[in-house]
Amino acid sequence: MSHWMFDCKKVSMMVSESMDRNLPIHQRLLIAIHLLMCKYCNRFKKQLQILRHAVDLEDLHEDVVDRFPSLSKETREQIKQAMRDFSSDPNPDSLNT
Repeated sequence: MSHWMFDCKKVSMMVSESMDRNLPIHQRLLIAIHLLMCKYCNRFKKQLQILRHAVDLEDLHEDVVDRFPSLSKETREQIKQAMRDFSSDPNPDSLNT
């Protein structure tokens, strides 16, 4: 391997780092070239992106939960029962009368 190419260990570290800060253009180019040739590093990058997305969604979920109190178990059961009753009703317009 040429001295100007990165090995997989270096690329995996730099891919992770690149998600937190901008890397210099020459490093980004060398990483991109390596990712074109290496399916394992490319897979690692995709896995990191999935993990980051999951963490972002969890953070969003926590924000929503904090703003909106959850329903009690009893209330959830009542809603479920009402939905079951409604879905088994042969005349769904009966709620409007």
